[in-house]
Amino acid sequence: MSLLFFKRVLANPIRVGYLVPSSWFLTRKTARRIDFSRPRVVIELGPGEGCHTRQLVRRMNAESRLVLIELDDHFAEHLEKQFAHDERVTVVHTDALHLAETLAEMGISNPDYIVSGIPFTIMERGLREKLLANISLAMGPESVFITYQFSLGISEHELFDLSRSDLCLLNVPPLTVMELRKSASAMRA
Repeated sequence: MSLLFFKRVLANPIRVGYLVPSSWFLTRKTARRIDFSRPRVVIELGPGEGCHTRQLVRRMNAESRLVLIELDDHFAEHLEKQFAHDERVTVVHTDALHLAETLAEMGISNPDYIVSGIPFTIMERGLREKLLANISLAMGPESVFITYQFSLGISEHELFDLSRSDLCLLNVPPLTVMELRKSASAMRA
């Protein structure tokens, strides 16, 4: 665990959401869900210190694009320094609640993948619903939302259909990696 992660957990444990960074096993399992056989646009929500980001960057091809949406000032600054020399990576210091608007301003519609470990189960319900609605709004018919969570509750949300899930026991705590697609009812809305 880095000193930065530890300081951010102490400063705002609810916003960070986890007491330790994701394990190599979880980051690898998550990154393997993305098909980089052709150029992709990937959005990562709440990348923190960049555990998952580093796995994604290793696997990305030269034409792919990774947009990091980070709310925490310290994490955003750290990510900007960490990926300053990689033109494929863009750090946007904003709230994921503005995802659809942020992507529209960047000229991105229907990203291929949205990746997030934001801990939806510990969020206040109204905030969670707004965030999930914004994620769904940003998705197209082929977009895949990959999330790693304590609970499978999000897989039963009306905005998403679960395509696949896999438990990662080699993480503290164990988390389930889920692939979700926008539901038919959300497509019509």
